[in-house]
Amino acid sequence: MRLDALCLTAALIAAAIPLSAGAAPVAANYVAGANARQAASTMYTCPPGYYWEPDAYARHGKFRPAHCALRW
Repeated sequence: MRLDALCLTAALIAAAIPLSAGAAPVAANYVAGANARQAASTMYTCPPGYYWEPDAYARHGKFRPAHCALRW
């Protein structure tokens, strides 16, 4: 019985080590990706008579990507 408990504990510890070690690079990649998207949107400028509209969800849940919109 003790051997079963020891094996179960060892398996849980062995599984937890790679999960905790792999969590930091994933978060760092997400931040780097977000910065890259922000840099891409700031580099692009709209022509005269247009303005930059950021991406967002419109009414009824329809997603609209960022684009240049015509000024009224």
